[in-house]
Amino acid sequence: MKSPPRYNATPVAIFDNYWGTTLAFARSLGQQGVPLHFYGSGAGRWSRYRTRHRRCPPIDNVREFQPWLRERVRSGEITRIAPTTDLIAYYTSSLRSEFPADVQRTIAPLSEIETCLIKTRFSIACRIPGTPNLPTLSADSLEGALAASEILGFPVMLKPNSHLVVGFAERGKLLRDEADLKRHIHPYAIASGQESLAEIYPEARWPLLQRYLPSARDRVYSVSGIKDADGGVLSACVSYKREQWPPDVGVSTLQISCEDPRILERGLQIVNQVLSRGIFEIELLSDGDDLYPIDLNPRGFGFIELDIARGSDLPWLWFRSTLEPLVPVPTQTNRVSLAARSSLVPMVSELFRRRKRERATGTNERRDPSMPRASVSMMGNWRDPLPLIVSHLHLLRHPRGLLRAQVAGWRA
Repeated sequence: MKSPPRYNATPVAIFDNYWGTTLAFARSLGQQGVPLHFYGSGAGRWSRYRTRHRRCPPIDNVREFQPWLRERVRSGEITRIAPTTDLIAYYTSSLRSEFPADVQRTIAPLSEIETCLIKTRFSIACRIPGTPNLPTLSADSLEGALAASEILGFPVMLKPNSHLVVGFAERGKLLRDEADLKRHIHPYAIASGQESLAEIYPEARWPLLQRYLPSARDRVYSVSGIKDADGGVLSACVSYKREQWPPDVGVSTLQISCEDPRILERGLQIVNQVLSRGIFEIELLSDGDDLYPIDLNPRGFGFIELDIARGSDLPWLWFRSTLEPLVPVPTQTNRVSLAARSSLVPMVSELFRRRKRERATGTNERRDPSMPRASVSMMGNWRDPLPLIVSHLHLLRHPRGLLRAQVAGWRA
């Protein structure tokens, strides 16, 4: 079935990189005939669905990129931007008033984006009477961090307050004792090009401390979906992060689908309190019967291919919502669980895990019986093969560091 003509005549700007979120947007929208205008360099420009490719200033250079983007939006060259990263969500929201009215309706106000992307603000926004909240404290000095650790106890999580200022090179650490704390508590270096953001959000230079729960290792739940400003939540799914890189604080490398109404309800309760519209992914930690929100991404996320495979095509719903009002889609219950893998990383991890099981049991067990048999890749799709290959070649540029991190995660 062909898409309506207005879909085929409305281009979407995609700011290119090598990650799965961008490639998922390209495949989802490209298959529907949406014109895709790629800007910058990355694996996406090799997509079979690309209709145009242009250069742009470095996306992480705020002083250059934001004025450039403003000009393109004002001229009408760019009217819709795929929400693929924190910075893109921030730029789009900060220029919200420059977009056409029907597109403005789908862009979250800047105050909401700031609340999502700055964890101390998010922690405060999550405080709903009668519901649990994970203790989270900011620290802008060693003395403040030591005082916070007395309240939280060890081990304790050390995390960037926001990736807007420090970038994604800083993932955080699990601190086991006071010596660890003294070694690692310090202001983060400002990511190159993001000095102006550090002036706006000085609190983002210092890390935060958060009570550690063991479930952070292999059972971080996600409620992901899309919300309309008028129609509410259009679609939502539950899954959990079984493996991540780095351990305890990293991005998902193995995401498993699940069906749990209680987790879905808790996640949407927080989303409805904090975010009025757009694609979202909220992370929850479990401790007995309690579910603690720890992060809310107001944009596409790394395992978005898993939601698409489950019938919740978030990029397509997002695009349609910029053209017309939508109503919630029927909730689909999947009898067969699915896994989303980052391809290369889980393969290496499984190799070490299998050897560990063989030494422990004396058997040649080939497969974890609890793992779903059906899976999708987070890093692209063979229907659009070149971006998938290019993204993996990019990942292999630093194989030693990748393998070292995986071995450390397996041993931990």
